[in-house]
Amino acid sequence: MAEIMPDRCTPEYERILAKMGSLTAYGRAAALMAEFLPLGHTPAIETARRRTLQVGGKLERQILTAKPLMTPPSAQSIAVSVDGDHVKSIRTYQMRSFEVMLACASNDQGEQQLFSSVPVEADRQHQQLNAVLRDLGATPTTPVTVLSDGAEGPRFLGETASPGPTRHVLDWFHLSMRVQHVTQTARSWPRGTKEDLQHGDLLAKKIDRIRWRLWHGRPQGALDLIAEILEELETPKRQIQLTAVYIRELASILRDLETYVSGQFNSIINYAAARRSGEPISTAQTESAVHRLLHRRMTAKQQMRWSPRGAHFMLKVRTSVMNGTFEQDHIALARSTRGHQRRAA
Repeated sequence: MAEIMPDRCTPEYERILAKMGSLTAYGRAAALMAEFLPLGHTPAIETARRRTLQVGGKLERQILTAKPLMTPPSAQSIAVSVDGDHVKSIRTYQMRSFEVMLACASNDQGEQQLFSSVPVEADRQHQQLNAVLRDLGATPTTPVTVLSDGAEGPRFLGETASPGPTRHVLDWFHLSMRVQHVTQTARSWPRGTKEDLQHGDLLAKKIDRIRWRLWHGRPQGALDLIAEILEELETPKRQIQLTAVYIRELASILRDLETYVSGQFNSIINYAAARRSGEPISTAQTESAVHRLLHRRMTAKQQMRWSPRGAHFMLKVRTSVMNGTFEQDHIALARSTRGHQRRAA
């Protein structure tokens, strides 16, 4: 019996309990199982939690040790968008929240896989993402496009996990939102006189030109235009009836945009041409993954706090479920466990 059920339950029961525990609150998962399955006793909430996280730990070890049954066909190109988010930590943890890394990888055949990890708890995080890319057909010669918001953590993870040459692309959504922030501030331009209206319209047109130049991969032109606007704002003119507070606010936001564009200069591409050719330009898929993996189960809506280790193992189960591979992953776990028990005997 110990060889067949080393965890004192059948693999099927463990699989269902872990899957339900990853999709909904532990108490609700236990209640649903008692309602629809012929169980003698309702599983305790602690049992549901412990078994779900235990399966998550096994899945992580399997990613690092398992060998693919068959080599996937080589991909011509792969895109991986990496983003980060934060989860509220338990009160005994030294920080109010901790970072979670999420990635959405896809190849030229349309196949897609999600990846998630808590960096402070992950075991060889970049190797785990490397295994995901290889499952999609990545080889040492496959070009990989890494999309991120420009932060060092997501970019470094994507580049180190790739088995082949990489190219980093700044996500258009984050870049566009930076410009949108300037646009929203400029809308409060005073309109008391005709001169104010003229200067306000001119400013709006110049901000639209900044967006246009960035969209068409001309970061230097965008920086030149930002410098021109800053020079005009900082030059005293009697006909512009503006308060010093407003000028400082607008100038500060423009300088932030200037710093951001300068720091990501080499990662800004011709987004218009890339979109026409079907190349990835946005991390929108990863943003959707963040909503599915985190927000529906582990953040504000559930009013929950997590330990980094618990969140990490929970994400491993949820990611496998979202990828549609949980059943076969768990069956492989059960087989490897039985084989280990026989070898130990």
